[in-house]
Amino acid sequence: MNLSQIEAFCAIADAGSVSEAARQLECNRTKLSMAVKALENELKVELLVRSGNQVTLSEAGKAIYKDCQSLLITATRIKRTCSQVCDEFAAEMWIARDDSLPDVLWQDLAHSLNNLFPNTSFNIVLASSGDLASLVATEQVDFAFGVDYERLDDPRISYQPLGKIRMMSVCSVSHPLTKLKRVSDEDLRKSMQAVMVYLNDQDNSNLEPFSRRYIGFSSFEYMLATILTESAWGVLPEPLIRHHLREQRLTVIRHTYGLTQEDYCMYTIPGDAENPAMLWLADKLSDYLFDF
Repeated sequence: MNLSQIEAFCAIADAGSVSEAARQLECNRTKLSMAVKALENELKVELLVRSGNQVTLSEAGKAIYKDCQSLLITATRIKRTCSQVCDEFAAEMWIARDDSLPDVLWQDLAHSLNNLFPNTSFNIVLASSGDLASLVATEQVDFAFGVDYERLDDPRISYQPLGKIRMMSVCSVSHPLTKLKRVSDEDLRKSMQAVMVYLNDQDNSNLEPFSRRYIGFSSFEYMLATILTESAWGVLPEPLIRHHLREQRLTVIRHTYGLTQEDYCMYTIPGDAENPAMLWLADKLSDYLFDF
């Protein structure tokens, strides 16, 4: 048993076909099939059930799939640790974040990171809250920070809550909903909603539209602009809208779930949470959230 065989098995299981897995790994499909066959021969079990061009996990395959994923994660961590010894660790780091916290905060933190850790290049990209876990799990980024709407049972992801973030159902002060003493579910369903949308294929009931009429964005900022200008309502994080509430441009909707709380998390590959730059960043974000 070797890592290339484990990687081939996991890739085919994830893709659902040998050809698609070969395309994603940019390798020969015959080589991929032979690697899995060799693994099956060594383990003396069938791991994949083949039906035409489609492949599914056998019962034995289902039983070992998560352990195989964990092996690959451990191997990646070992390589990173060894590169750290060679002073090559984290020469470049990719960080995804949602925009639940103000841009000015992230700008200040980015400048501080560059000053404190000059040997590392930090790439900070904006992403939908609903895509953060997937981006880490698929290793498109090294770390992610944002509102945790779902907690996936996935060995490729580690969640570290940094604090609570209050989510508010809001509309503009001129919206018809503000005239109601109590807003019902039906009132919300009849009103245009600005909602968060995402690309990953996991179902997330917390991000499903509540209204019958809605417009979706991958950014809280775009949702906010629509709520302020297009007679829509939506659920937004308090740090982003506090000044709009104080200046009475927005108001909290008088509904049962007008105020809720979610975890604000750091998403990592298991074992990577001890990175000194990310520990520093996590502490700063935790301090900021404490004020809310």
